[in-house]
Order: sequence, then structure tokens, then C-alpha cells
Amino acid sequence: MLLFLIVVSCSYISCLPKNDKAVKQQKFLEITVERGAFHYDSFILKDTTVYFLPEKSNTPYKENDRTLLKYHKKSEQQISQYQLKEFILKLEQSNIWHLKENYACENSCTSNLKITIKLNDKQKVISCEDYKHDCPDILQYIENKIIELHGKNLYRIDLPG
Repeated sequence: MLLFLIVVSCSYISCLPKNDKAVKQQKFLEITVERGAFHYDSFILKDTTVYFLPEKSNTPYKENDRTLLKYHKKSEQQISQYQLKEFILKLEQSNIWHLKENYACENSCTSNLKITIKLNDKQKVISCEDYKHDCPDILQYIENKIIELHGKNLYRIDLPG
């Protein structure tokens, strides 16, 4: 009798409607943004953490030069699940998976941008010889959005000339 009650209970539970939130699968996102020219640094967004990895440099910087000093300190920043979901939604709505792997530029002074995107089981690596010229807008958006999410205003510094 007890066995019968257990079987009936399990059958009833399995017939209940499933919670949609439990059914939805968490999306895994990892993006690496590598910058060239003056910077040679990278940002990595993994789960809900944005990491900044500065260029490995032996160039001494004065402690009072805060503008440049922050570009040479490793740092990280947590973001919310909401910010992550909004960013994933923007990427899914873009044409990112249909872009070419390389974008060349005819300018002599270039600053490259390389972005690696891993979203669940998809992966794409896209390189631009110059982030300003002949580089798709979505890649510039990704770079700037990750810098914004990092929150330390480590935007590119353009050299004069």
C-alpha cells in the first residue's frame, strides 16, 4: 500500500506544470577584447565579472600621474545579472555571427581590435586592423560597452598625429 501511494504521488508531481524559470537555460558568455597600438591590453567579460589585464610593461609611471597609472593596474568589476542579460540580448540581435573574421585597413597609423566571443556553444574571433576605420559598429560597441561595464573609464587614448 505504501509503495502504491509513493508511485501515485510521483506520478502526480511529474504531471504538474514546470516552472518556466527553471526550464530556461542560463546563457554562458565570455568576451575578450584585445586592444593594440598605445594600449596592448585586454578586457575579459566572464559570467558577471569584467577583468582588465594591462600591458606587461617595464615603463615606469609616476604615482601622481593617475591618468596613465590606472591603465597599468590589473582590476576587476562585478556586474549584475540584468546587465549581463541585456548585453547578451544586444549581441543575439546583432549580426555578430555573420561577420568576417578579419577587417583590413589601408591607413598607415592603425590600432587593432580583436574580439573573441563565446556564447554557449558558439565561438567567433574577429579582428580589425584599425578600430576606427573599416571596423563594424557592433565591435566598437562591444569594446565600449565592456569598458563602461568595467567602470574605470579605461577608454582608448589616441596619440596626436
